[in-house]
Amino acid sequence: MAGSLGVRYNDVSHAYNVHEVIGQTHSTPLGLTESAVAIVSSWVMADLGSGILHWSVDNYGNGSTPVMGNIIAAFQGHHSAPWTITERGFCNNVYKLCTPFGIPTVLALSYLTGFAPLPSLFVAVFCAMEILSQELHKWSHMTKKEVPGWVNWMQDAGLSIPRTDHANHHKAPYEGNYCIVSGVCNPALDQSGFFRRLEHLVYNINGVESNSW
Repeated sequence: MAGSLGVRYNDVSHAYNVHEVIGQTHSTPLGLTESAVAIVSSWVMADLGSGILHWSVDNYGNGSTPVMGNIIAAFQGHHSAPWTITERGFCNNVYKLCTPFGIPTVLALSYLTGFAPLPSLFVAVFCAMEILSQELHKWSHMTKKEVPGWVNWMQDAGLSIPRTDHANHHKAPYEGNYCIVSGVCNPALDQSGFFRRLEHLVYNINGVESNSW
């Protein structure tokens, strides 16, 4: 009897300690350095993610593709009429990306991490930047006089995709410079042949050629 009580006490004590540690982990606020690292790394990964997404919808599928059809049609049609993006209001410009990167995605990914502060911050910034990438993209098609001064500052500082960098994408067959958050990942991706390797991998799997070929 005493042994049984001792085992139960140890189990309860262990469970309490685990719960206490988890509680402390989740309630401990992030430091300034941790937050900065999470935000900067998420910003870089969002640029990479925007490039991979842009590459995929530019080169595969069409407006009838399930789930992503509207996004594919918008990106592929953008090449023939690039100026139309500058005529869209904010909500009309970004809402399509709320399907893959909206609040349900943020909550689901945060849930998988146990809502720990650091990964939750990373996920939130990543998804927010993916949604906003279309607005950053729009600014790269507008003149300096058409945008606020702080937008020009962001482009000059490399925080937002610059006009000249994105202009290089709009040259047939549209085979590079896919990243549209800041473009910081474009040189490494293009010079390494990253997307060409992906295209050959896709072709070897299903025989579908990239639109850029």
